[in-house]
Amino acid sequence: MNTIPLTFDGWEIPYSVIQGSVCGDPESGCAEPALSVVLLNRGGKYYRTSVFRDLEDSGFSSVLSVENTPEPYDVENLSPRFPAVKFLIPQRKLTVGEMINAGIAESTSRFVLVMWNDQRLSPQGLPESVLSQLASENLFCCAPFLSGDTFGSLPVQMIPQADKKKFNIQPFPCVRDNERTVYPFDFTGIYDRAKFVEYGGFDSSIRNPYWQNADFGFRVNLWGEEIRIFSHFKMVYESEVPTEDVAADISYLQFYLKNLAPVRKGAFAVLPFRRFFPFMGKSGLNVFDSWRMFRSASKWVAVNAPRFVTDAASLAAAWEPSVL
Repeated sequence: MNTIPLTFDGWEIPYSVIQGSVCGDPESGCAEPALSVVLLNRGGKYYRTSVFRDLEDSGFSSVLSVENTPEPYDVENLSPRFPAVKFLIPQRKLTVGEMINAGIAESTSRFVLVMWNDQRLSPQGLPESVLSQLASENLFCCAPFLSGDTFGSLPVQMIPQADKKKFNIQPFPCVRDNERTVYPFDFTGIYDRAKFVEYGGFDSSIRNPYWQNADFGFRVNLWGEEIRIFSHFKMVYESEVPTEDVAADISYLQFYLKNLAPVRKGAFAVLPFRRFFPFMGKSGLNVFDSWRMFRSASKWVAVNAPRFVTDAASLAAAWEPSVL
């Protein structure tokens, strides 16, 4: 069981870089863009050339393509054709969150658009008002209206719900502009880079993508930030819409200890020791592994105790009226 990283620099992701003359690099001689793209690759070689061309035509001068294999077959051929693209090649298999951490670590722009190679911006492109609204409202992240290739709008508004001792996250169709979501569906959105780094990035010790995304989303919400969905920010999938694995596996246990188990005491949060024995009984782990996981989470909560402005139950209760 991996230890929870305490800072953004607390993870280790070995990777190499192949790049052209990326705009924004000190040696490139061009101005720093306000927005860069971190492009996540699911696979599918038929997307490669077209997605880079689309981004180039849309005016993006800094693209960081995070590969999903240590031996991408076509990077050396693509790099000269797309000098605005920097290719990040991992030395091991990465989780989605680690891919994003690596891309944002390499980025130097104020905002970073995280998207997949099977997604496209709407034909109208990215409205200038999106970045203006992000900056004026000082938001941590904005998420797009997403639609599938054969279906209409997807249920991308994720809402936390608490009923007595049961807690879950329910997806809803987003029907209004500027609605809050607890996390951006499929990690897709525009992030404030400085805040992303300040809040530690995605937790590399959580391996299940669903709980990794939910963990980061909950964390920033519990710490007082907001993620909103902008109706004028639209994207579409050009392949099958991915499904989320919501199984309550070991990644869920990590999510639970970091986000649902802490309680507020005054101006701080704590992970009460009384939570340990119920946790151990329901976790399916032996006493030693249960304690190691609980102790790691307790240390993480203690380090970040002043950042919590609410707890999970209060967060869900405050969200309820907006969906009635």
